[in-house]
Amino acid sequence: MSRTITALAAIAALAITASAAVGQDYPSKQITIVAPFPPGASTDGVARILQTKLSEALGAPVVVENRGGAGGNIGSATVARAAPDGYTLLLTVNAPIVMNPFMYKNFPYKPDQDFASIAMIGETYMALVVQDTSPIKSVADLIAEAKKTPRILTFGSAGVGSAHQLAGELLNKNAGIQVTHVPFQGGGPAVQNLLGGHLSMTYGTLPAVLPQIKAGKLRLIAFAEGKRVKEFPDTPTIAEIVPGVETSTWIGFFAPAKTPRAVIEKLAKATSEVMNSDDAKSKLTAIGVVPNLLGPDAMDKRVKDDLAFWGKAIPSIGIEAQ
Repeated sequence: MSRTITALAAIAALAITASAAVGQDYPSKQITIVAPFPPGASTDGVARILQTKLSEALGAPVVVENRGGAGGNIGSATVARAAPDGYTLLLTVNAPIVMNPFMYKNFPYKPDQDFASIAMIGETYMALVVQDTSPIKSVADLIAEAKKTPRILTFGSAGVGSAHQLAGELLNKNAGIQVTHVPFQGGGPAVQNLLGGHLSMTYGTLPAVLPQIKAGKLRLIAFAEGKRVKEFPDTPTIAEIVPGVETSTWIGFFAPAKTPRAVIEKLAKATSEVMNSDDAKSKLTAIGVVPNLLGPDAMDKRVKDDLAFWGKAIPSIGIEAQ
């Protein structure tokens, strides 16, 4: 028995030593951050803010690859299947991790088993916007028009399973209206279709819609948040008119499961250094992201808790997996 225990201890020590050695050698080549939505989405904006500074902190080239499709599932699945060596990473909003598993049949990965958390980067807000020329100027206007013309109004989203869709479906259910959902391959294309006059409105994360709001092309109607956004004190929440229309959107950084802990810790440390810089904070804030750094263990817990929450909440809305 003592020999067995000694042998097991030796194996464990060898594994720890090997992991540490991998961490010391990492990184030795280019790192790819997969943003699972097209350019113009919040994931793309955040990834490009972090790109240069992470490269400096890690001493290796960092590139961003936009791989959109299926509400973020395609890019996320690519990372889930990638070699667990720290060279293919995922930066995403929460929907592909904690919402989509309950919105799609034959879901291609298990978020709590196929990813290793690196960090939470921050949180952002879900906005409801219309063209600046739209006659809809408030949530009350929207509801009144939707009741006059059921199914005629349309709302765009970043895809099936996105927080964008959930906000729209919650408003439909709680207000007793029927605004037709039109999914896109990301928030950017949804905004472009709204600008082109192909939609009545869209839900979008603040980084995706803020440039067009500032340019006077889109009108901000309300936020799908639990309380007013302090940077926009005059803009109401949808829940002030229709209680219960709330979503939350965070941006997380992940590696494939089984990535050596030493590599995860090195990535987490570099991310913390970047996030603690005034430059990164100001750039994130400027695009509508509130920096909120969580480390690997705290992020793992957030994912677990959110999976439990949305696993109950989504069926209660009456949304069936597609």
